[in-house]
Amino acid sequence: MRHRIFAATLVVGLAACASVKPPRIQVQGLGVEKAGLTGVALRVGFALQNPNDKDLQIERFEYELFLNGHSLGHGYGADPVLVRAFGEERVTSRFNVDLFRMPGAVKALLDQDRAKARAKGQFHVREGDGIKKVGFDTEASVDLKR
Repeated sequence: MRHRIFAATLVVGLAACASVKPPRIQVQGLGVEKAGLTGVALRVGFALQNPNDKDLQIERFEYELFLNGHSLGHGYGADPVLVRAFGEERVTSRFNVDLFRMPGAVKALLDQDRAKARAKGQFHVREGDGIKKVGFDTEASVDLKR
């Protein structure tokens, strides 16, 4: 009986050691790419970090973007990114904002120099032949570049 308990504990322990830590993401900056009468195209810069000792293939990610607590909508990073072991990659996502659906307080935020940016969403990470969805929720103070 002791041997079975020991074997079961060992298997669970080895499986826990083999698990992959989720990648980290942080908004690095926001810039206005193109402004029109009905909307604004933003360039959202992210830093992706891999806390693992093996490479991670991020197939894509999707997120909801908030500025100072106000939701601007949803965006995504559609291009696959390989993040080397313990490495970091910078990626850019184009984010369209519909000015007709946005409160005046959020429009005023885009005229400021800095804001608190929050990105909440999911990575789609390749694991073997499958894709694993990994959630994230991160916040940073960022420059709003024009």
